[in-house]
Amino acid sequence: MGAAVLVVVLGAAAFAGRDEIRGRLSPHWQSILSLDTLRALFGAPTSTGRPAPANQARLEIDLDTTKVELVDGRYVVQGDVVNTGRAPGSSSRLKLTFRKDSDVLGERAYPLVHGPIGPGARVTFRPTLDEPPSGTTEIVPTVE
Repeated sequence: MGAAVLVVVLGAAAFAGRDEIRGRLSPHWQSILSLDTLRALFGAPTSTGRPAPANQARLEIDLDTTKVELVDGRYVVQGDVVNTGRAPGSSSRLKLTFRKDSDVLGERAYPLVHGPIGPGARVTFRPTLDEPPSGTTEIVPTVE
């Protein structure tokens, strides 16, 4: 009983401090321990619920690491492209959808050439954006 309680307490502590623990790991270990890598290794469905077709790449934006910042008066989007498929793939464009609540105010595409990105691997991107449409409250990125 005591061992089970100890395992639960240690698990809760690791869960509570997961961001701090991940920040202290080397980049190699961070990518190995990511949820996307585990999904690719064990064949679990991706976040979209669709399994990757055999021998095809599935490039997605990791929305947990993506952020938009104002740097020197210009907007910059920074994040990771993750390959959750089972084959290497390359990206060609970053598509941004500008929203205000549930209304779409506009879309823009930016060149984003990366690859080949191996299965379970990720690549960081950081393009500078044009001025978003007036009233934008959310920017939703996708990759092609």
